Amino acid sequence: MTFPPRWLKRILDRIDALQQRFKLPAFVVAVQKRYGDDRCGMYSALITFYGVLSVFPLLLLFITAASRILGPNSTAAKNLINSALSQFPVIGPQLASNIHALSQGNTVATIASALFLLWGALGLTSALQQASHDAWQRPRHQEPNLLIRTWRGLRLLGVIAVSVVLTTISASVVASGYLSQFSRLLGPGLIALGVLINIGAYLVALHILAPKPILWRTLLPGALIGGIGWSILQQIGGYLISHQLHRTTQIYGFFAIVLGLVFWLNLGARLFLYASEINIVAAQHSWPRGLFEPSAAAKAAIAAEQSAHDAEEN
Repeated sequence: MTFPPRWLKRILDRIDALQQRFKLPAFVVAVQKRYGDDRCGMYSALITFYGVLSVFPLLLLFITAASRILGPNSTAAKNLINSALSQFPVIGPQLASNIHALSQGNTVATIASALFLLWGALGLTSALQQASHDAWQRPRHQEPNLLIRTWRGLRLLGVIAVSVVLTTISASVVASGYLSQFSRLLGPGLIALGVLINIGAYLVALHILAPKPILWRTLLPGALIGGIGWSILQQIGGYLISHQLHRTTQIYGFFAIVLGLVFWLNLGARLFLYASEINIVAAQHSWPRGLFEPSAAAKAAIAAEQSAHDAEEN
C-alpha cells in the first residue's frame, strides 16, 4: 500500500493548487518554506543560547550601574530597574529578586559580567549575521571578515540598546507619576510609542544585516511585521510564559525562570528571522511554492548526486 493513499494525495494536491492561486496564502507558505530551507530553526536556537548568556550579565551590570548612580534605595533607580525588567513578562520580578542581591557587586564580579556580556552579545550578533547571509543566499567568499563582523555586531548591539533604553525611559517616566494628569492618554500613547520604537529598531537592524544593494523600502514589510509582532508579544507575553511554565516555579524554582527566559528569547529570535524571510521572499518574488516540493538543500544534493553519477558513467 502506497503512502499517502491516492485519495489523500488528490486532496492534498487540490489544497496545494488552491493555496498557490491566492497571493496571501501563497506568500505565507513561501515564507514558511524559506524559513525551513534556510535552517532558521537552528539559527534561532543558536541566537537563544547566546541571548541567555547575555541577559544575566547585562541585568547585573544595569542594576549595579543604576544602583550606584541613582542610589540603591532611590525611587528613580527602582522605577528604572522595574521598567527594564518589564521587557521580560512574568519572569521580570523573579529576575529582579534573584539578581538584586548582586547589585552591590565588586570589581571581579563586574569584570566577569562584562566579559560574559561581550562574549554572549558578539556571539548573538554573529549568529544573526550568519543567518542573514545564508538567507539572502550570498556566496561563501562574500562572508564578512572578523573586523567587519565585529563592527556590524557592535552596531546591532547599539540598536538593541537604544530601543531598550527608549522603551525603559518612557515606561519609567509613566511609573514616576510626572504625567498623571494625562492618565487617560498614557496607556494608548505608551503602546503606540513602543510600537514605533520596535518598528524603527527592526528596520535599522534588518538594514545592517542586509546586503548593501538592498534599499530601505525593501525592508519595510518585515520591519512592520516584526515591530508590531514584538509589541503584541510584549503585551500577551505574560499569558504565553505563564501558560508555558504552569506550576513549574514551585517545582523547579530558579530553573523555571531560566526556562521562561529561554522560551521568551526563542520567540523573539524566531520572530526576527521570520521578519527577515518576509523581506527576502518579497524582494525575490519567490512565491508561490508547492507545499510538498523538496527544499533547496535537497535539490542541491540531488543535483550533486546526479552530476557525480554522470561523471562516473563518462
